[in-house]
Amino acid sequence: SKIYAQVDLSGYSEGQVKIPVTVGLLDQASGIRVINYEPKEVLFTFDRIISREIPVTIAYQGTLPENYVRGDAVSRPQSILVSGPRTWINEVEMAQGVIDLTNKTENTTISTPIKILNDNGEEVRGLEKEPGFVDVTLPVYRTVELPVELVTVNELPDNYAITDIQISPETVAVKGDNSITQLTELRTVEIDINSMLDNDSITVDLDLPEGVTLLNPDQEITVNYQVREVVTTTLEFSFEDIELRNLQEGLVADALAQNLTYTLELTGYDAEMEEITLEDINLYIDLEGFDQGEHEVEIRWEEIQNLSIGNVEPPIVQINITEE
Repeated sequence: SKIYAQVDLSGYSEGQVKIPVTVGLLDQASGIRVINYEPKEVLFTFDRIISREIPVTIAYQGTLPENYVRGDAVSRPQSILVSGPRTWINEVEMAQGVIDLTNKTENTTISTPIKILNDNGEEVRGLEKEPGFVDVTLPVYRTVELPVELVTVNELPDNYAITDIQISPETVAVKGDNSITQLTELRTVEIDINSMLDNDSITVDLDLPEGVTLLNPDQEITVNYQVREVVTTTLEFSFEDIELRNLQEGLVADALAQNLTYTLELTGYDAEMEEITLEDINLYIDLEGFDQGEHEVEIRWEEIQNLSIGNVEPPIVQINITEE
């Protein structure tokens, strides 16, 4: 405690400099003197005190509840001023605040301390920060997955129909506030149905309610379909082409007008109509409960998908039921 060692730092600029060390006694009257000391000089590094503006980044810990997603957090201010020796400032990689996502179900504003980190994620200490805390606004969205409903306007020409409509994907995930759970479907923007005649596939946009956005902003929705021409044709048939059903055992039925020609009108899609035959239609009369004598019975047929049977002329068969 009676010996002092000192260096004079005045007049030096940035860089590394060896500076002489002066050693002496505090009590010069003691009769003791310094005859030697080591080291004679010390290596100093001089840094200029500088300031640097660092953008604030947000890191997250914890997880949101199921069916919730976060948006992009915004800090205020969005950057802070860091001051200190140039060497230390040059180590700074980021200014980071941390937000805990646990149990967050709505938009939140949080005041969080800022750490100054190097490129290894280690904290750089000894620097001044202004400010040391930032307010972070964190959007939190509810998500739901809903079916897509195609909305069309106007009418097709009478001889055309659009069939086999398939929407891909059938359901789409969207996000919004908690009221989004009240939605039951996502409707497309209105599509002029006549604009669909020239293609078999279109890409559509959704008419999303205010405050609702796609969870995947790059999501594309495609509608695939078939454009079918509707044609009408007429087939002729006779009594022999009509199946007799539920005729009582021991009885026979004959048409009163043996040579009468019947006609029926068929409407359907062009491809199916090219292949349709009377056998496909399954014309029949139901004779359940009919006894001997003359009767008028309505002509019936089996329903066929994508085929409509219009007028049948005449619509009834006049028969005579007798014993075999």
